[in-house]
Amino acid sequence: MSRRAFFFPHPLDPAQKPGADNISGRVPFEVTGTLLGSEIRQGPFWVMADGFIDPLGGDMQAPGVVGSYQDPCVFSEPWGPFHSFLRMDGANLANEKVVAGGKVIADSLAETVAPGDVIIYGKTNPQGGKGIKEVWVDTVLVVDSIATLPVAEAEKPPYTFALASDPSLPAKGTNAWRYNLSDAETKGLHETTNRNPHRIIKGRISHDDDAVEKLTTSFVPLADRTGGVCRVLAVDRGHLGADWAKLLEFFEQGVFAKVKGIPRGGWIAELDFGLAESLLAAVVKRSGGHQGMRGTVAIPPLAPAGGTKRWNPRTSRVFPG
Repeated sequence: MSRRAFFFPHPLDPAQKPGADNISGRVPFEVTGTLLGSEIRQGPFWVMADGFIDPLGGDMQAPGVVGSYQDPCVFSEPWGPFHSFLRMDGANLANEKVVAGGKVIADSLAETVAPGDVIIYGKTNPQGGKGIKEVWVDTVLVVDSIATLPVAEAEKPPYTFALASDPSLPAKGTNAWRYNLSDAETKGLHETTNRNPHRIIKGRISHDDDAVEKLTTSFVPLADRTGGVCRVLAVDRGHLGADWAKLLEFFEQGVFAKVKGIPRGGWIAELDFGLAESLLAAVVKRSGGHQGMRGTVAIPPLAPAGGTKRWNPRTSRVFPG
């Protein structure tokens, strides 16, 4: 069976206002974990992952804080990376649809991907899709399996999660629970779902030398870091060559396709697998160059170096992670 690839557009800059509806973005984290590449060094390194800027005086030079949940979750021990709630819980059905060839092909990403498929998380610059100069990529998830989170019986949505009924899920105290699944508990931002079954996407990991080249492992590109300031790794026309025009065409006809009901940030869209390979080859080639490890990527699960803070957007309270 042929493999497929998808681009999942999500915000780069967190929208962070105390007491308001908050949208996480890609913020810097100094982390530990496994590295694969040609110029590996020891010690912590920097990635851009889902979170917020520390409201107690943080910036893009300092480690970020994790909100009520991280999605896709790369602080995911004992699992590999996984995608659980974002644009998959039925809260905004139009926002969750997947497009290809100018039409909707699935109601959600978890309903169409299969093991071996590749999901590329990132965004364009400019973010609206016109006059694109760069493509940012922060996370790559190679699908390992589709799992379900248990919900309590109910005649109609919303359904309350019942995670305690499934002993196979990561235990409380693990990073997977702390940084993601705990948000499905009472008073969490995702204590209910409108989907039953509620499917999640679990990522595959491999430490084989050729796993990144063959796209048989999920990975996180290392952050570009100049003058202490981190940003999501970006590629442009100079890195993609002849494939740049094809990539722009994909964004025009896929992520930003003028299909009725287009989400504000663009569609989740299927792209040609060969084009995905070309994009990710350019990403991997650049990854780590600003940290003295060009051609190197991180393999989840990752862990914040020295721990991290958390930020509850409902109460505007910062607390230890």
